[in-house]
Amino acid sequence: MNRRRLTLSAVVAISAVFGPSGFAQGTAGATTGGELPSKQGVIVWSSRTDDGTDHLLIAHADGSHQHELTPAIQGTGDIDAQVSPSGDWVAYEHDAGEAASIHLVRPSGADDHAVDVGCVDPCVAALSPTWLSNNRLAFTLVSGPFDPVTSNAASAVLWTARPDGSDLQRFSPTGIDGLYEEYFARSSRDSSYLTFLRVRNADGTRAMFRTAPDGSATRQLTPWHIGADIDDLSTANNGPTKDLIVFESSGRGDPNATFYDIATVPATCQPLSDCVAKIRWLTDNGATGRRNANPQWSPDGSSLAFTDRSSIDDPNPDIWTMRYNGTQRRKISTSANFDYRPTWGR
Repeated sequence: MNRRRLTLSAVVAISAVFGPSGFAQGTAGATTGGELPSKQGVIVWSSRTDDGTDHLLIAHADGSHQHELTPAIQGTGDIDAQVSPSGDWVAYEHDAGEAASIHLVRPSGADDHAVDVGCVDPCVAALSPTWLSNNRLAFTLVSGPFDPVTSNAASAVLWTARPDGSDLQRFSPTGIDGLYEEYFARSSRDSSYLTFLRVRNADGTRAMFRTAPDGSATRQLTPWHIGADIDDLSTANNGPTKDLIVFESSGRGDPNATFYDIATVPATCQPLSDCVAKIRWLTDNGATGRRNANPQWSPDGSSLAFTDRSSIDDPNPDIWTMRYNGTQRRKISTSANFDYRPTWGR
């Protein structure tokens, strides 16, 4: 499990690495001309309290009516929230000690419950849920044993199930267990293809891939060396963001860099050389050390939610929104806590 955590009890420390990040145009508060980010829908994110507990907050997409969605319970953590396409449910990962499970909660905070996805020994964790449709969840099941040298899991691959946990099916291809890990399956608006993140265990590098719903015609969309991570696929019906993947990159692949940038790549590109040529960086933080990360599309594909952190030493990253091209930004979160991993839903 080299991408997420060595043990689930370390989730708070490791998730800080993926927390926030800056802008090509300057400070997070700067704006340029043009249409403002969308105000439609709700934004949900993880917020870390002073004692290191992560729980979920929710607000309208203009930042108003911010309030607690899940309680802050010491020794646990709520992360990787995703709003269902209908807006009826929020799925999230709930970490407790050495275990992690998938939970569902209403946007009102009601009906919070765990989803039984069949994670029994040697399975130790169910991570990072996403919605393929209103009737289908995808998530990563992690199974031991763990390599004593690398801490890699014997298996960390994608599975799908109905929202009640029934009809469990493996999505990742056979034969990759222990060699690769897979996360964050996303479905295109017309359900004709899916995208996902693959981690190469040999060196911990990451890349985006596209595949058909039956797992055929798989192809790579980003090069390993830039370390694409925490991604989202636009569900815009048309316009400039249709079929566009947004992702974060730590140092654009430089292991010694502390900045994070946000970029896009079209899921329609091929071969890989064409995809590399079509990567567009929305931020440029190499000179400042700023950290912009965790990008997620608005439901209409016009705007992005993301985290902004002035540097790796800044203890108070915040949630912001911006237009799809990186212009016109609006601050969303108002707490003095560590706010990160937003999602945007109806």
